[in-house]
Amino acid sequence: MQQIEDTLVVIKPDSFWRHLDGAVADRIKNLGLAVVDERVLVGDQNLSEARWREFYFPAIGHRPPCLAGTSKYMAHGPVRVIHLRGEDAVQKIRRAVGATRPWQADPGTIRGDFWPGANEANAPFRLKFQQPGDDQFLFNLIHASDSEMSFERELQFFRPLQ
Repeated sequence: MQQIEDTLVVIKPDSFWRHLDGAVADRIKNLGLAVVDERVLVGDQNLSEARWREFYFPAIGHRPPCLAGTSKYMAHGPVRVIHLRGEDAVQKIRRAVGATRPWQADPGTIRGDFWPGANEANAPFRLKFQQPGDDQFLFNLIHASDSEMSFERELQFFRPLQ
């Protein structure tokens, strides 16, 4: 039996830099889920590097080498935050987004279709944000809640910015 769920999507700065944010948002909105709230936040005006570290740390549970660069990158550009609700919303979005590592994402998914490879679209940005010791730095266009529990934590993270 399907259940009504809430989930959160964050369209990341690399989607904006490559002018894909509209196409990515359209893919998400065409899944038949209700958009409860949507906003674009400008990096460092709304969300500092330190604040982004707060976002990623609880989800990961440890401080991986890529955290400093990832936090800097997320604070540097705009992000679009979309709160969605509908039947099996978490899994519906996760399937549409694709694997976390874009080179492993299936064709037809957002990451599989829009990630051209680090050497093409991401290289100039990678050099700007990569920190010493970053061996896993990753641009992957979009974040999606992996559970309703993550959604609740993530929603609280963005709620003060409303």
